[in-house]
Amino acid sequence: MEEISKKLQDHYRKTFIKHGTTSKGVDWGDNEWITKQRQAKMLEVINQVKDESKVSLLDVGCGYGALADLVHERNLNISYTGIDLVDEMVSAAQKRHPKFNFISGDIMNLKLEKYDYVTCNGILTQKLNTSNLAMNHFAQVLIKKIFNICRNGVAFNIMSTFVNFQENNLYYRNPSELMAWCMSEVTPRIRFDSTYEPWYEYTIYLYR
Repeated sequence: MEEISKKLQDHYRKTFIKHGTTSKGVDWGDNEWITKQRQAKMLEVINQVKDESKVSLLDVGCGYGALADLVHERNLNISYTGIDLVDEMVSAAQKRHPKFNFISGDIMNLKLEKYDYVTCNGILTQKLNTSNLAMNHFAQVLIKKIFNICRNGVAFNIMSTFVNFQENNLYYRNPSELMAWCMSEVTPRIRFDSTYEPWYEYTIYLYR
């Protein structure tokens, strides 16, 4: 397992054991409404959800299955798979959504099948005590990884540098710099959204 992945695994296992299947359990504070906003933004990557054919979705960092909740609530025609580092979260997610598929493991060193869409919600907002340089490398490897296994597009969120303060444990990335990197190294087909709460983060959508 990657060193950064191991740090994240240890951190989120502790928060989940303490707070359970809540937004605090995945270290997103106690504002459930903002948590749902983030989930909704992830699903916006899918531009075929109203078609008759079912699309496949891989939810990287699925936690206890919060995005699966939204897929279920909206009765969307999606073949959902979630993957997470924390075994306890994966077990809880599978119990909550027995009709969906969940995988326990590190996407950074697993060979996975192709999915129509891939979402990555919250993984690139926390760096703990990792250096910015190391986190930049980790983020770029992860973005390329999830794009390589998608057929149509990916969505991920990240903290913006356009804020009036920064926490040492969080990962901030200049949106202009990151979009330029994505366009030159991943795909020129890109969409950017910073119009939702929380205002200190943004979502990038990459398409084939």
